Amino acid sequence: MAELNEMLSAPKADESSEPRLDGPGPSQMMEDELAMPRMVGIASVMALIIGFVAVGFGLQDRSFAIGPGLGLLFMIAGLTGLVVHAFMEEDATLRLAFFGAGVVGALAGTGVLFLSDWSVAGRALGAIIAFVALPLLLSVARGSSAQQPVLGFVPRGLLIAGIALLTIGLAWLFRLSERGEFENIGLPLVLSALGGAYFLGVLGFLGWESELGNRSGWLATLGGLAIALLALLRSLAHEAGWWPALGSAYFVPGGYLIVLVSLLLAGASYATVSDRPTLVVARRELEAFFYSPIAYFVLISFALATWFSYQNFLGNLAEGRVLEPILNYYVIELFLIICLLFSVPLITMRLLSEEMRAGTLEVLLTAPVDETAVVLGKFLAAFVMFMSLWLPFALYLLSLPVAAQPGFDFRPLLSFAVVLSATGAGFVAMGLLFSAVSSNQLVAGALTLVGMIGLLVPYILQFRLMETSGWGTVLNHISFLSGWESALEGKLIPRQLVFSLSLTVFCLFCAGKALESRKWK
Repeated sequence: MAELNEMLSAPKADESSEPRLDGPGPSQMMEDELAMPRMVGIASVMALIIGFVAVGFGLQDRSFAIGPGLGLLFMIAGLTGLVVHAFMEEDATLRLAFFGAGVVGALAGTGVLFLSDWSVAGRALGAIIAFVALPLLLSVARGSSAQQPVLGFVPRGLLIAGIALLTIGLAWLFRLSERGEFENIGLPLVLSALGGAYFLGVLGFLGWESELGNRSGWLATLGGLAIALLALLRSLAHEAGWWPALGSAYFVPGGYLIVLVSLLLAGASYATVSDRPTLVVARRELEAFFYSPIAYFVLISFALATWFSYQNFLGNLAEGRVLEPILNYYVIELFLIICLLFSVPLITMRLLSEEMRAGTLEVLLTAPVDETAVVLGKFLAAFVMFMSLWLPFALYLLSLPVAAQPGFDFRPLLSFAVVLSATGAGFVAMGLLFSAVSSNQLVAGALTLVGMIGLLVPYILQFRLMETSGWGTVLNHISFLSGWESALEGKLIPRQLVFSLSLTVFCLFCAGKALESRKWK
């Protein structure tokens, strides 16, 4: 009845007037939200096809308009663009198409790793595709709804896949360690890394608020610690002669790789699900890194630097111009060191400067966190970012054991990882201090760059002084490159870490005091 009254009381349209068209007029602009994602998708598909053809021709030693190296960059750019398109796309049909492409990429990329007749480059390409399939699937799972219930099972399926790959990789490493077949550890390492990436990627996607993510994170933390403890006990039993393995050594390289993968899994899982203020700040800062283009610019630049260094290293190795220690010719490269000098300021310059400039530091300090939690959280996030820069460095070296090259010694890598962590902590802490004392991130970045150059100068000056003199010894302990050279020779000298660790503690202490001083202004 009410509806009828409204119809009757409504004013009648003027029959003599022109019919009206609903919607905006011809002079108004209509926002097309689908245009940008589709343009990104089309450009990504074109780049992917060009890169795939170039890499395929390169693997077959056939000529093409562009080389396989540039073709690989086209492929990576195309795959990245497809992931961006998948995150931006809202059409249900296209999202299901991306879901199918992600499943095919994950299965095909993982399956290529087991094809022994494929070259190392072909299997490396398969590993890249398998890694890229993870964000593709997660981007689709973000849009799961009642109309697409299948997408709601994607996180659970990826968790199961990650656990399966981790189990296979770690069990394989245990088996090879028992047999002493250390030249074939490349493939299980790649499987372990792939499984860990899938598991941790889904864990970060679910978040600690999710019941599934919280339980999975704590189980992974306890499981990783248990596996690391098991590998250490097995190594000690082998060294003591209680339970000997077939190989001459168990801990190096098999045992410590199992410990490293397990501890990384446990630490990353705990950092994802813990509600400690320091870790909450660290997670917030890591998200801020990847929401800005700085992280991608630094990662790509450093990956290219390590690629050029690796190509020069292989060329020198093939021509017989590399002497022991051979890894010294891979790491101590001019272009790589220059990229390192500029990477640290880019990572650290906005940590606290941007908070002070935008006025969000006061808001952050009113939360249930103190200055110590803020400083340590931001330091931890920047340190993780710094160590992530070196992942391509390790992945390139994996091609040697994947190709079953004999005589590959992992001891220098173990000592170098320890020294790199100590010196990297000093770099990041110094950059954090300069970011805490200036509200201008460009000034903070410039001061950090000067500090990095200052840490490089002792390596140059020590050649002008007698090594037996007192100043030569002091400069040798200050120079981080001297510590790197000793580590790459397989020597872990604790006194060369004292300066870097002291620099870390001093800079973090001063950064905390700089934040506390703002209360008195």
